[in-house]
Amino acid sequence: MPLPQRFAFGEFVLERSQQRVRHRDGSTLNLTPRLFNALLLFVENAGELLDKDALMLALWPGVVVEENSLSQVISGLRRALSDDTQHSRYIQTVPRRGFRFIAPVTVLPDQAAPGAMAAPESPGKRRSLHLALGGTLGLGLGLGGIAWWASRRPAATDATPSTLAVLPFKPLVTEGRDELLEMGMADSLIARLSTVPGLVVRSIASSRRYAGADQDPLRAAKELDVAWIIDGSLQRRGERLRVTARLLRVADGRTAWSGSFDEKVTGIFDVQDLISARMARELAPNLEADVVARAPPAGVGGTRSADAYQLYLAAGRYAQDMRAESLEKSRALYNQALAIDPAYAMAWVGLAEAHRRALWGAEAVPSEVFEPAGRAVQRALAIAPNLAEARTEEAFKLYWFDFDWPAAEREFRRALATNPNVSMARFGLATLMLTQDRPDEGFAQMRLARELDPMSPPINALEAAYLLAAGRRDEARVRVNRAHEIAPNFWLVHVVQALLHLSEQRVDQAFVELRRSVTLAGGISTPTALLGVHLARTGQVAEAREILGQLRLRAQTRYVVPTAIAAMHAALGEVDLALDALDRAYLARDTRLTFLKDDPRLDSLRKHPRFIALMRTMKLDRYGPGLSPP
Repeated sequence: MPLPQRFAFGEFVLERSQQRVRHRDGSTLNLTPRLFNALLLFVENAGELLDKDALMLALWPGVVVEENSLSQVISGLRRALSDDTQHSRYIQTVPRRGFRFIAPVTVLPDQAAPGAMAAPESPGKRRSLHLALGGTLGLGLGLGGIAWWASRRPAATDATPSTLAVLPFKPLVTEGRDELLEMGMADSLIARLSTVPGLVVRSIASSRRYAGADQDPLRAAKELDVAWIIDGSLQRRGERLRVTARLLRVADGRTAWSGSFDEKVTGIFDVQDLISARMARELAPNLEADVVARAPPAGVGGTRSADAYQLYLAAGRYAQDMRAESLEKSRALYNQALAIDPAYAMAWVGLAEAHRRALWGAEAVPSEVFEPAGRAVQRALAIAPNLAEARTEEAFKLYWFDFDWPAAEREFRRALATNPNVSMARFGLATLMLTQDRPDEGFAQMRLARELDPMSPPINALEAAYLLAAGRRDEARVRVNRAHEIAPNFWLVHVVQALLHLSEQRVDQAFVELRRSVTLAGGISTPTALLGVHLARTGQVAEAREILGQLRLRAQTRYVVPTAIAAMHAALGEVDLALDALDRAYLARDTRLTFLKDDPRLDSLRKHPRFIALMRTMKLDRYGPGLSPP
């Protein structure tokens, strides 16, 4: 039997399918999705006592929240309904137990909304936001609530995924602007919308460069190669927040939806829920109805604490700078956020990622990275078992530290099954495929990673390196040139440019680029060792030995990547010393050993019994020839 669609109480009519509440004077209440769903819950259970725990479980499925969050929802409903807490007409507080909806409720006959055209509808595909407190708690919130919209549209055939980018919000006035919140609004909307199947959402890393008051959204959309773009503005005055947002169709610049909100700062999460749900509804005709209905609830892995959220945003900003001191500050801020809200799963993920970034950005000791990162990931997964970002970090630990290739692949695929828009999961899976003689799938995943994060210097540069290793020189040149446009001072870009020059016998230009990479790398040993390797190969042995001596001296006081030392010994013909360094690399869990099977710097060692034994220990002998970056 179909669920009732329209309920009358007091001066209002609630329309389930339209997700709106209308006053008898014809006006519509401006309710966030969570407020609407809470009111629907009360109306459907009018006269019954709803206890606080059941309400919180229903309104925040999969998220641990404090009772204060429920109090804010109740207060928001009372304000919207002009309900007096002392002489309540609608929501009665039952001390220490919960709440009861006390107004008489009448179920009205179903009818089309005024001014709306009825759309074809399949009864078998009808979705609803029904909750039965006596049985399964099935209230779909936030993005889950777009299911009704998709079910009202004719099913699409051969639906083309919609490409979307969310820009950092602009400040309405520059004085007193909140840059963290401007970026945070985009980050949060991306997190919410990226879980909608069929939406291809560009990462925050690529959107970040469009921060500022003078951004041109249509130009940004074309550079990011998307069909739709979201931009907006915000102004913070004390504890009040003014937010505007709009969805633009890039083809004609048309505004498909716009809205404005004036809320307390603590209400920012409901605003984000509302904006993301409305944006998804506008895009729903491009998506398959039965797929849209499976969108996970918004906010899984998040927080309802404004203080924890601000710390999380600050931590993310520091994490973008790969230097050791910035990453240390990032980890400290994540820990502060977690002290406020230990159930903030995305903060645990951020902490794990900040540790992992130190592996490459600061050449940290692998065990000092992955042991705390692993603990953080397990905390995140205990809170949100299907959080794709947490699964991705777990996959990197299995891949880069445990050297468990099948388990790493399973975790990457599990992450992508939950959220196909996690660019780092695509990137990790791509590199795994490329090292295992699966180039077609590897390059396909690398392309998808780049499309999700088109402004990423590492992804563009490493894709170029893999293409060059595969002999696809022209394609490699396109990608490395793009990486140089994005980040001309990124050391890896100059390494790949050097390798491209070497492949075309332009040795002098190659050494210019290699020396430039060493200067830009700020003490990272990888480009220094690569310079030494090519000096040795071109007969400049004295300078090569000088570089090796510098690296060995540095290794006495800090961690130096053992595979870098091994590559230099191999280039100098010192086979036993090179193999000794590889043994140390294995004991240290040097991440670069993942490329042991195909690293061209180690070609002279491949037939040695010790090298073959190490390949077997790492179970790399099970795979055919693959590809290796520099």
